[in-house]
Amino acid sequence: MLYKEALLQEECDIATLPNYDMVFFLLTPTQIGNKFFIDAIKEILHVRKNSKTIFLAIDDCYQLDNEEIVKVILELKASIKELITNPNVFTVSSYYAALHHQYEIKKVSLEELRQNRDVIISTDDGELLTGRKLEEDHVKQLLKLSKMEKFYQLVQDFSKGLQLAGIDVTKKNWLVLGPENTGKSLLTELLKTSVGDSFHFQDMRDDLKDVGKYYDGLVIVLDLDILKNLDYLEKICSTYVGIEKIIVVNKIDNFMFFQKSQQMLKMDIKKKISSFTSDPIYFVSSYYFHQYLQLKKEEITVEDLIQNPNVVLVDALNFPISKEKNKTKLQELLFNQSGFGNLLQNWE
Repeated sequence: MLYKEALLQEECDIATLPNYDMVFFLLTPTQIGNKFFIDAIKEILHVRKNSKTIFLAIDDCYQLDNEEIVKVILELKASIKELITNPNVFTVSSYYAALHHQYEIKKVSLEELRQNRDVIISTDDGELLTGRKLEEDHVKQLLKLSKMEKFYQLVQDFSKGLQLAGIDVTKKNWLVLGPENTGKSLLTELLKTSVGDSFHFQDMRDDLKDVGKYYDGLVIVLDLDILKNLDYLEKICSTYVGIEKIIVVNKIDNFMFFQKSQQMLKMDIKKKISSFTSDPIYFVSSYYFHQYLQLKKEEITVEDLIQNPNVVLVDALNFPISKEKNKTKLQELLFNQSGFGNLLQNWE
């Protein structure tokens, strides 16, 4: 069956699915909850980690009223909630779309449509037209009722955004975003190099809109001067509801500039953030973690760290630690005080 440029195949090799931008399941209401369908979703998610590019279309909706449509959508979402938390679900009627197409190319006549008991067209004033009441002008409503044109347009728009988003469908995709000067670009690069192959991290692009459509999760990067970031945080949390989020407060190594102990500063920031979201909060220093990786790879030396005035390690009471006296522990201290140990556990 060919609809627009979308080729619908009866069978496909699941191993080839990562080669496609999007995957569509076309289901009838009676197939919802079917074990074969659920097993197929599981198998696909083994090779396509990005669930936002998997679409579910419930077919034969011309047979249902509005209340029944809502019911089957809820049933579908409930049947796969352990696999896809917020699936993309559409309701269509491929049968109505096919009838309209056949009428347009003169393979079906108006008289045949009148004799078809499945053809019921509702008017704007709520009247249901069927049989002899159907006129030529009514036939174009079949395409509207099928919702296939609307569905096709959504696919076209999504496809364009997908190219901008830089999605890797074989992985779970996380978008790193935040206000200016929060260090999100460095954080993105560190996550790319430190997290396993099942995840892909992308820095926010200014020309990308409605990012909740494309990404499995958001990493929201904020500054220690939290009051400057609260409006931004409120906007993001209210815009992207239902998508997994992690809050990262970066540059914790600069805590001494805020006239508070590190512990008191963290408590104050957590309190302000929690008024907008209950998402997990992590305090990190991308700079310290970057220095740790460089030291581990022998790109810098212990002596370089000792001479670096931007690396100020502290003890539990926030007193500076002598780097000279702790040469053998510098790598461990950098890692622990970077905060990345806790952050990276999210993607293990």
